[in-house]
Amino acid sequence: MTQEERDRRPCMPADPPPAPAGGWGVGELHCHTTASDGVVSPRRVVDAAEALGLDVLAVTDHDTMDGALEAQAHALASGARVQVVLGMEITTRRQDHIVGLFLQAPPAIFRSVPDTVDAIHAQGGLAIAAHPFLGLPSSISVGRLREALRSCRFDGIEARNPYMKQRARERLREVMRRDGERIGALVGASDAHFGDLARNVTLFAGRSAADLRRALEGRATVPADGNVHHPPPGLRAHAQNQYRSLLRLPAKRAAILWRQWRQG
Repeated sequence: MTQEERDRRPCMPADPPPAPAGGWGVGELHCHTTASDGVVSPRRVVDAAEALGLDVLAVTDHDTMDGALEAQAHALASGARVQVVLGMEITTRRQDHIVGLFLQAPPAIFRSVPDTVDAIHAQGGLAIAAHPFLGLPSSISVGRLREALRSCRFDGIEARNPYMKQRARERLREVMRRDGERIGALVGASDAHFGDLARNVTLFAGRSAADLRRALEGRATVPADGNVHHPPPGLRAHAQNQYRSLLRLPAKRAAILWRQWRQG
C-alpha cells in the first residue's frame, strides 16, 4: 500500500493533524463481539477492520478474551493486514470499567480499580480508563479516578468516545491538567457493539501493534473523531445487544465469579 493509499483509507479522519514521517497508524482500541454483548462475530469484526484499513484492532469484550483470541486467530489465518491486540473490558467492584490491552490472560473481575490496574500491569498489559465521567455505573467518576490514582497509575484514558459529551470532555481536561502524568496517553475509541468501527480512532506513529504500544507508553497518541458513517443499527440488532447485555452477560459473570471463588 502506497502512502497515498494509506492517506485515503476510510478509517482516516477527515482532517488529521500533520503526520509524522511515514504517516499515521490508525487504531481502534475498544470494540465488542458476540463473545460478550456485541452483535458481530469476531471474524466479521476483523473483516470490517480490514475493509476500513485499520492498522490495529483491539478486541475488548466484557470480562472475556474469547472473542479477542478468535479474532486474532482469524486475522493471522486470513493474512489480514490489521493486527489484533488481545484485550478485555474488565468490570471492577464498583462497576467502573477498565480496558486492558496487550493481555496474556483474563484478569480477575469485581476487584478494586487499583487491584485491576495492578493485575493488568502484572502480565505486561496496559490499563485504559474506559468512557470516563458519563455519570453511569460503568463509567468512572472524577472522584473515584482520583481516589484510585493514589495507589495506581493508568496507561491511558479514552478522550474521544461516541458516548462522551462536551461536559465529560471538559472534566477530562481538568483532570489531565492536575493528574495527567498518572493517567497516561489520550486515546480515541468507538466502543463498537454493532461492527461500527472507527467512529473514533487513535493515531500513532508507525503501523504495527508494537508501534502503538510505544506511542501509548510515550504518551504520543492522538485521539481523533473518525470519518466513517455507519447506518443506525436496526431493531433486531438492538434486541440482540440488549439480550446479551441484560441476560447472557450477568450469567457469564456469575460463572466467572464462582470459578474465582473456587480457586481462592
